[in-house]
Amino acid sequence: MQRIERVELTTNFPIGPVNSYIVYGDKLTLIDAGLKNKQGWYELNNGLHRLGLNLSDLEQIVLTHHHNDHTGLVDWILEKNPSIKILAHKDTEFTLKDEGYLEWSSEFFYKLFLEFGLTKDMAAHWAFRKGHRDYFQTAKVDAVLKEGDFVPGLPSFQVIETLGHSQDHISLYSADKQQFICGDHIIKGVHAGMFLDAPKQGSERAKPLLQYLDSLEKCRKLSAKLTYSGHGPIIDNLNEAIDAHINNIEKRTGRVINTMKKAEGAVTGFEIIQDMYRGRYEKAVITFVFEILSVLDLLKEQNLVVGEKINGVDHYRLVNE
Repeated sequence: MQRIERVELTTNFPIGPVNSYIVYGDKLTLIDAGLKNKQGWYELNNGLHRLGLNLSDLEQIVLTHHHNDHTGLVDWILEKNPSIKILAHKDTEFTLKDEGYLEWSSEFFYKLFLEFGLTKDMAAHWAFRKGHRDYFQTAKVDAVLKEGDFVPGLPSFQVIETLGHSQDHISLYSADKQQFICGDHIIKGVHAGMFLDAPKQGSERAKPLLQYLDSLEKCRKLSAKLTYSGHGPIIDNLNEAIDAHINNIEKRTGRVINTMKKAEGAVTGFEIIQDMYRGRYEKAVITFVFEILSVLDLLKEQNLVVGEKINGVDHYRLVNE
């Protein structure tokens, strides 16, 4: 087995700490870099010291995706170790550094949130937060990783694009070692989080839950004895974890259908959220919008739901209802 050490880093998110991994390969590699906060910075340095290491010993960082609880400390690490290299999916740096894209992202989400049924004030607030939440100040991606690549410095690990949680999400699999590093693609005991990224201008938006289900089936073919997740414990039965995620998706889909059955006529996505998550959604509107929108994508794909636009807002109804 390849030696892999886990370091838990504090976040302020409900999911709890994020996992960074130190992989001992031809190059000493850090997988993911936590959320930018003083406690996480202390925990990363302390975790390295427990292993007899310093930041200066790290030779490269591989990012599984661009979310700020996985990339946040990169700039601080670079201040201490400017020679370290950053490896990530081809869209990671674009998503984090292209100022034109960041502005477009806010415009895209403002329109999407209005169409979903949010008020103008809510749409403006959450669109700005989504468009500017994840950002690299100084870091740049030194090497791009794509499907099928073997990771430089970790020659037994091959890149698998596992889209769904984000549009730049990658996982790393070693067939020789039967080890799988999967970022936030599969987390034990936590239902899959679908997060929508703005498409590049002129392109259609992704349907993350459909992508995610395809990615799960891709991973089912792997012979992994140990799976290292971005949050939570190490998984020793990958297919069991995959089945649990599919079961949770089916339950969530059933809840949306039942909510729509209770409604009289067509409903907006926001009305579904208000009914399903009354008293819970206000502090994390984005999370619930992406969750329900992704389920509606799936139900439309299955021809169980149809949508229509009324006064600029998307409304949904069950087929034959």
